Amino acid sequence: MEQEIKEQQEAVSALQIKCPSCGGAMMYAPRTKNLMCVYCGATRDLSLEPAEIHENDFVKWAAKSEEEQAKMVEEQSMAAQQVKCDQCGATISLDATKSSTNCPYCGTSLILEKADVKRFWQPEYLLPFAIDKKDCTKLFDKWLNGKWFVPSKYKNGNVVGEKFQGVYYPYWTFDAHTTTSYRGERGDDRHVRTKGSDGQVRTETVTDWHNVSGTVSRDFDDVLVPASKNLPDRIINGLSRWELESLVQYTPEFTAGFTTDVYTIDFKEGINVAKEKMEAVIDDDVREDIGGDRQRVNSKDVFYSDLMFKLVLLPLWIGTFKTENHTYQFIINGRSGEVYGDYPIDKLKVALVTICCIILAALVYYMIFS
Repeated sequence: MEQEIKEQQEAVSALQIKCPSCGGAMMYAPRTKNLMCVYCGATRDLSLEPAEIHENDFVKWAAKSEEEQAKMVEEQSMAAQQVKCDQCGATISLDATKSSTNCPYCGTSLILEKADVKRFWQPEYLLPFAIDKKDCTKLFDKWLNGKWFVPSKYKNGNVVGEKFQGVYYPYWTFDAHTTTSYRGERGDDRHVRTKGSDGQVRTETVTDWHNVSGTVSRDFDDVLVPASKNLPDRIINGLSRWELESLVQYTPEFTAGFTTDVYTIDFKEGINVAKEKMEAVIDDDVREDIGGDRQRVNSKDVFYSDLMFKLVLLPLWIGTFKTENHTYQFIINGRSGEVYGDYPIDKLKVALVTICCIILAALVYYMIFS
């Protein structure tokens, strides 16, 4: 019981950053990049100096038993008050500056009485918010206005994005050195003039194929893999511009006033996703190494070495907007302002574009072969 009370106090203390002037709660302010008291407005500076990054050895961690891993995580863990959303199942850490809150993923009111204290692997680094909540509406309008297929009635501020919530989303980053042996075929095109039965001379392309083999190497740095399943892949993977060179050492001060998502994907599961991303790049390297006009990759054997990883938090503004019969979700990169998500499609516009493309293709065909 005493241990439970101690962890409860530790969790509350970690979430509550008290103002030195009035004792009230402070929260991180993205525009001024410091802590600001929600009561008296007093500020406190934070260090934004990029952290000296130290990675974790993947092989070392993966080779340990579950008990050994649990002990190592315990040494790097922190206590936090967490609550699970009854509607969508998302598990998040609570923000001590709010007496009530909604789930950032589905908008459902969270039952704070169901919160409990758990220990989890403390993130090692984070990227602080630089985009303020007040900037979100302008970024959302600009993004929506740039989508040609969105019905016109939803543009120019006619739809208001709702319930913007700032969330620190967990990611694993992976580093690796790769050496890949491959076997394939190189295709070299040559043009052959032939005469058809109608007497017309035509030029045809013939490809000569040759067996090839070789080896390519590539280093990967900070391949990002989401460590939570609370956002669908089609949305969370849409953001790409992250300033990872600006990561700072994790401290609770940067998360004050924001929701922190809890990682639910283990690092050993995350490496499989990272390897898929790496091998897509390696495939391009192999094709470039094969050369020629066309390439066939029949087999490749990738050897990974110097596998390293770390857990980081990246800033997202999560929002929704509603039409007559549907709710659309989108996210905003809390650093760059990049927006990605779902939006309505005007079927009439799609049909018009399709018809225009068919007409244009018919005209081109007529001009070439008539």
